[in-house]
This record gives sequence, structure tokens and C-alpha cells, in this order.
Amino acid sequence: MIGETHSNRPFRGEIENSDLAEPEISRGEKENLEVIPVKHSMGGKSLYDIIWTTNAFPLIVSERTIELFKSNGISGWKTYNVEIYSKKNEFIKQKYYGLIITGRCGYRDYSKSSIVMNKIGITMEPHSKGFYFKDNYWDGSDLFMCNPDENGNSNMFRFCTQKVADLFKKEKIKNISLEKTTDFYMSISLYNIELTKEQKLEIEKLKASR
Repeated sequence: MIGETHSNRPFRGEIENSDLAEPEISRGEKENLEVIPVKHSMGGKSLYDIIWTTNAFPLIVSERTIELFKSNGISGWKTYNVEIYSKKNEFIKQKYYGLIITGRCGYRDYSKSSIVMNKIGITMEPHSKGFYFKDNYWDGSDLFMCNPDENGNSNMFRFCTQKVADLFKKEKIKNISLEKTTDFYMSISLYNIELTKEQKLEIEKLKASR
């Protein structure tokens, strides 16, 4: 699972026109033909291979990252054009692209997750552990996102194969975190996760054993 490092040091951008930062663009479900300005919003001047934005949805990557995808046969992606601007609103010549992830997997199937106790603040609360795909579906792409669920709802979880993770590590791609899907935790109470009878029984057993 691809995520942020939440470091305050790297350059973080902002796309001022929210219409150009919609999740459907990053998911490849809405075509964008514009060159999108990405302006400095917070963080330092340092441009890493990965730029996150205050808009939450866009993922901006360096030309070096794109060339690594091409030379290593990484599948499941395409790009749109962006321009990077400094804190002083000066154009930065380094080439970056908006990353579109076209690969797909099934929507999250909570029924396959195990139930564990994990911390929320200072208290231990029940969590679901593991991100599993509906019907075990995955189209085989190296970069992929979930299909919409049965109600048409989408999410912005981004995934990659071990091949991509190894490539990022080897090439020292910075400002990105990678977590195994089997290690992913989510609070059951905070996210109002619907549980199976077996999972509810597991929660009762965990609470009784404390």
C-alpha cells in the first residue's frame, strides 16, 4: 500500500483549482487535457521524487520515477502534465507528472480481515487487520486501485506490487511509505465497519481476555 511519510521537510504542493484535483483524474476515470499548476503550499524547498499535495487526491512524481517505470516494465499507470511553482510562485524547470493509476483490484472485503486490539491514543480498541480484495480480484497490474463498490463508491487507496516496492527501495525513491496490505489496521468504531458474526464473536473474546 502506497502512502505518505507525513514529513514536514519535503515540498508539498497545492492545486488551486479544485476541479483539477478531483479523485477521478488520479483514478483515470476523468480525462484531463490541461497542464495543471502545482504551487508550493507548505514544507521546504526540497523536491523529492514524490510530491504530495494539500488537495489529498493528486500524486505528483518526478520524470526520473516515470523513466524507471518505463525501463522496468511497470504496468498500470499513465500521466498528465503539471508545472511546479516555488513558494515565490516562480516556475521550477524540473519535470514532474501527475500520476494516474489505471490498474484495478476488488473493493475492500472487510469479512476477510482478522480482528485485533490496537491503540487509539492511549486506549486499546478493536481493529480490523489486513486489506483484502473482493473476490480476490486483481488485474495483474503493478500499480492498481480498488474498483468502485456495489453502491458505486470509490476510495483512494493506492497499491503496488513487490516489484515496484523493490524498485523504489533500490533507487531510493523518497517521500513515500510502503506498507504490506496484510499489516494494514483500521479502527472498527471510528470507521463504523460492518462485521460478520464470527468477527463480532472474536471481539467479545478479545475483550473478555483483557
